[in-house]
Amino acid sequence: MVEAARANDELIDAFIDALWLEDGLAANSLAAYRRDLRALAAWAEGRPLLALVEADLQAYFAAQFEASRPTTANRRLATLRRFYRWALRDGRDRKSVV
Repeated sequence: MVEAARANDELIDAFIDALWLEDGLAANSLAAYRRDLRALAAWAEGRPLLALVEADLQAYFAAQFEASRPTTANRRLATLRRFYRWALRDGRDRKSVV
C-alpha cells in the first residue's frame, strides 16, 4: 500500500509538471488539480490511480456528490479527464501498474 501511495504521488507530480510545461497553468490551477488527484488517491485507499476502472471513478463521484458545488464537481471531472488522457498519451497505461 505504501508503495502504491508513493507511486501515486510520483504520478501526480509528473502530471502537474506536464501541465505546467505544456500549458503554463497558474499556480492556483495546478494546486487545484493536485488537490483533486490527491483526494481521489485518498479515496482509493492506496490503490494505484491507473488501476482504477470506470466503476471506481463513478463511485468516487457519487461519494463526493453531496459535499460538492456544481463548479467543484465540474472541475473535478475536468481534472480526472485530463489526467487519464495525459496518462494514455504518455504511455502510462494500466498494464504498467496491474
